Amino acid sequence: MMKKKIGLLSMAMLLMLVLVTACGGKDKEVSLGVTESGSYTNDYFGLSLKFPKEWGYQNADQMMKLMEAGQEVVAGDNKAKSKMLDLAKTKTLNLLMASEFPLDSGKTSPSVIAVAEKVSMLQGIKNGKDYLESSKKLMVDSKLPYKFEDIKTVKVGGKDMDLMKASIDAGAGVVNQEYYSTIIDGYAFNLILTYIDEKSKAETDKIVESVSFK
Repeated sequence: MMKKKIGLLSMAMLLMLVLVTACGGKDKEVSLGVTESGSYTNDYFGLSLKFPKEWGYQNADQMMKLMEAGQEVVAGDNKAKSKMLDLAKTKTLNLLMASEFPLDSGKTSPSVIAVAEKVSMLQGIKNGKDYLESSKKLMVDSKLPYKFEDIKTVKVGGKDMDLMKASIDAGAGVVNQEYYSTIIDGYAFNLILTYIDEKSKAETDKIVESVSFK
């Protein structure tokens, strides 16, 4: 059971991201992008990145199934939280998920996730930091044993993104995640990198370094 929870941790932490409503850009058609062996591109968000070619990746349908499995870990018997996460799923663009091992393999795996969610300034979400602060509150409310570092602004692919680092000691080891967030055409665009040791951190660092925004 512990291995299953660790394997689903990426999705559990992803599901903690707060979703709020608004309209996206109207001049371009929103796209889920193109994932190929070792690369991902998305013209709508003007993004390209690379990940290890030997990693496996999931399409949007597979990501949704993993989100549903992760929802059980996050919400448990809390019906209100489960309903909120159901709403989040309907308004989330699942763009990319790539990992060294399948998330249902029972192995803790380094991974990269890209996801975008509609946001509204009326809900107080004006930038990536606002989005991450809202996400952090929900994560704390979950009672899972998260530890956080202060949110800071960094350059990724030439664009300012806000970064939040979080970790959980799952008993069998510490799972670390880096959440990068920025607002693009009315969407909170997020990259989530997961690593477990210095070797896997070096791999996720390379992914961040490969990111390019047009």
